[in-house]
Amino acid sequence: MIFNPESNCVSALSMMNRDLDHEINTRTHICPLFSYEKKMLKFLTIFFGFLLIKSDVNCLNIDVPSCSSLNVSSIEVITFDLFGALMLTEMSMERNIAALLPQLSSANVTKFTDLWLTAYVSYFGKSFDPSLTHSPFQWVINSSLVDILDKFQLSGVVPQNSTTFKALLGVWGNLQPKSGAAEVLAKLNTKYQLGLLSNGDEGTLRAALRVFPPSVNVSLIFSSDYPVNCFKTCSSMYAQALNFVGGDVSKLIHVAGSGYDAHGARQFGIFAGALDSSAEHTDPPPCFAFDDINRLPAFFHL
Repeated sequence: MIFNPESNCVSALSMMNRDLDHEINTRTHICPLFSYEKKMLKFLTIFFGFLLIKSDVNCLNIDVPSCSSLNVSSIEVITFDLFGALMLTEMSMERNIAALLPQLSSANVTKFTDLWLTAYVSYFGKSFDPSLTHSPFQWVINSSLVDILDKFQLSGVVPQNSTTFKALLGVWGNLQPKSGAAEVLAKLNTKYQLGLLSNGDEGTLRAALRVFPPSVNVSLIFSSDYPVNCFKTCSSMYAQALNFVGGDVSKLIHVAGSGYDAHGARQFGIFAGALDSSAEHTDPPPCFAFDDINRLPAFFHL
């Protein structure tokens, strides 16, 4: 049986180093993990300097680190959710949709945006078969846009692959940052390497970052693109960031835009906080939960 990154017992291991993937793909009978496979997997993992990561069905177990053990001086990488943590996504989308579809009333622009965001959210936690797409985010926003245009009887006016249709898809990468976000990121850049850990595809995420000044360097992109092929809170999304720091949880923290995302990161086994004060009630709790991004530098002692 081929080692399948999306199978139940190995979903959290899917983003291990690609050199390691080549070796593991030749293994058979990984789940359940018999003695020989355990030894081989452990050997390969140590050889490549990675940590065995907890899967969705707990084939492997890693304790969730207590936030009391977080030392911000040990952190090297801070990842951010894009749409919830850094950007005014809904407001920006409404503005852009109104400009592209002037035939819609203000109320219908709001409804259009709500339907699109709801369609996107409905896929949270889902995995996508590689035979369907290698870019889950583009597949979701494209297919849902077709449906929504049809609901508004605009399919004939905005056919798929038209200039306007493509421009509508682009609104996800043309977002206004939250107040103070650029200044906060620039300050964090003085001490940490920054990254995006988002359901978006790499192209959309890179496009969205263009709004920031040169003083902001978000150098890492952890997207939902293949081979991850799933949306948070799937383990593979967080695993790719943890792999980047060699499996050392003390070097990584994720800044989520919602309690849902923060909870997923914490359950996976990494430090995480939320720019969402309601997240403080989740279990395991986030390492911080507040609404104002401008409070982040103080949390990191900057």
